[in-house]
Amino acid sequence: MHRSIAAAAAVVALTAALTACNGSDGDGDKAGTTKKGSHSSAAAEPGGEKSPEAAPSSASSTGAKLGDTLSLVGTAGLGSTGVPTADVTLNKFVDNAKPGLGAFEPKDGSRLVAAEFTIVNTGQVAYGELPYTPPTVIDAAGAEHHGKPGDSDAGKPMGDGMIMNISPGQRATGWVIFDVPKGVKVTTVTFLMNRISADPARTGRWTL
Repeated sequence: MHRSIAAAAAVVALTAALTACNGSDGDGDKAGTTKKGSHSSAAAEPGGEKSPEAAPSSASSTGAKLGDTLSLVGTAGLGSTGVPTADVTLNKFVDNAKPGLGAFEPKDGSRLVAAEFTIVNTGQVAYGELPYTPPTVIDAAGAEHHGKPGDSDAGKPMGDGMIMNISPGQRATGWVIFDVPKGVKVTTVTFLMNRISADPARTGRWTL
């Protein structure tokens, strides 16, 4: 237990260092998002897990769904001219997840939800970041709820709850958890690499 809590605390302390973790090479001329796959997603029972019915097929569209892959672009780190790029897939979404430790319990009046992503580094520089900073879930009222450190019974956390550092050509798969008010419906999941402020042009969006 002490190890998991200490790991979560260490994540926060490393945030600043990750801004400069991108490499020094790369074209850096890509912008926006590209969808790589389109298919229907399986229905889920209330409080259950949503996952796609089949692997995504090659397609091009702007309305990404669960299981689709989006090509996203990050920002250059300090002292770097290289920009990370990645193919990001929203694999699964679980409502009413259970925390792995008491320290990760949702705040009062909230419940825990979890999303599983696969990230493939498609660029020429490393992509390093705190795993819970890029994703956000949005409810039916339009309110955003950001990821937080920790794990749940949904599965292994992205980056083991610590830093994720993905080399060019490599991939990582894992879960991110969120606190969401009880009674609200989550309708959208987003992912913004190297989040500094809102940047709609670089934000991947999946509709649940």
